[in-house]
Amino acid sequence: MADALQIRTALDKEFRPLRGDFLQTIMIELTPGRGLNSLPLNLGILLDVSNSMHDRSKLENAKKACILLLNQLSPQDRAAVCVFSSGARTVVRSQMFSDQAKQDASRAISALRVEGATEIMAGLNQVYAEVAPFRSPEVTTFVIMLSDGEPTDAQGYADTDLDRFLTRVDAEFKTNGVSLSTIGLGSASDYDAGFLRDLGDRGAGKFLLAQDPNALADAFQDEFGRIQSTVLSDVTIEVNRLNGTVRRFWRVVPDKKIFDPPRVVNGGFRVPVGSIQNDQPQAYLLDVVTGAPAENIGRGMLCQVAAIAASGGTEHRSEQNVLISYSDNDLELVQRNQEVVKLMEEAVDFKLQMDLEQAVKTGDKRKMTSVLERKKKMTQRLGKTTATKVLDDMQDTLDAGGDITPDALAVSSVESKKTKRLG
Repeated sequence: MADALQIRTALDKEFRPLRGDFLQTIMIELTPGRGLNSLPLNLGILLDVSNSMHDRSKLENAKKACILLLNQLSPQDRAAVCVFSSGARTVVRSQMFSDQAKQDASRAISALRVEGATEIMAGLNQVYAEVAPFRSPEVTTFVIMLSDGEPTDAQGYADTDLDRFLTRVDAEFKTNGVSLSTIGLGSASDYDAGFLRDLGDRGAGKFLLAQDPNALADAFQDEFGRIQSTVLSDVTIEVNRLNGTVRRFWRVVPDKKIFDPPRVVNGGFRVPVGSIQNDQPQAYLLDVVTGAPAENIGRGMLCQVAAIAASGGTEHRSEQNVLISYSDNDLELVQRNQEVVKLMEEAVDFKLQMDLEQAVKTGDKRKMTSVLERKKKMTQRLGKTTATKVLDDMQDTLDAGGDITPDALAVSSVESKKTKRLG
């Protein structure tokens, strides 16, 4: 399976000046090879059953969506269902999903009742322990977490140390390869949508928004369908022979994520990027500042980029050399690769969303207006009509003396995460 994973690279600027430091952006596109089979699932479902889930029949819709999802599993798939409130417990032990297992799981889930607080950390630890024994490169290990509230301790007091949640999810992904997606249920005024999005980012998964509890089944189905189409579960990007300083590393396709700055050792680094789905390329941007060459060598090595994936018990590696050209010709220096430039604009749009959320958190309305203006120009350039309409409504609210609502901010976040597929 030599073509299990294909890699393509491109520079935003092929030419750099002969003098001074210079910022360049490398696009790294990963595409799964043709003919790969979808991997069996090692799935964990984590449901919030705290008291707030009683409102608007949230728990009833959650139970129906969960049962619908489990009934789609094949006998080769395994799954576990855990719940959290004041503490956490396992409702369905991890098992292969035969017809009998589906019936048993349906009965157990149907019997769930609301209770207690929103102890998310206890729930994460519980579901991770369920999927842990069955992790393997030959299966897709994924957790889907649903919540409608902000994290608390067992007594119901707010747990404001959000970094420890992010650290826990990040460590589980990097150390054990367990991915996490989150679903926010109901109004974002009841939970921190940015926190759930960041959890999904740290877990190499996604954040979905189900403002209407009746639409929860669709959100579950969308994410389950994506996970079910996974063909490679543990993918790593490796950069070697780096001739420059890394500034930032982003994912931009199929959606956006800002990674922690890679730690470069001996001119190289490795970043685990998670799973890849069938017929779904992924694209990343690597910002690198290069120094001037000691002499005009015409063309030289910027770095070597490799994509690594395990499949069938074998490590598969695909790599490319990224070359840079040196010039003092103005016509060459102004050339830009428009494919990469557009992805850079998508990344800037997402960064502006982060700036907007920070301005809302601090209550700085002047900064909100400034960021909204810049972000709206960017979404218009990118042809994102829905996102632009959301931003227009936010500005109208500010102009009328109101506040940007958590729901509006959450919708803007979801829209900002999206990127049109390459090609």
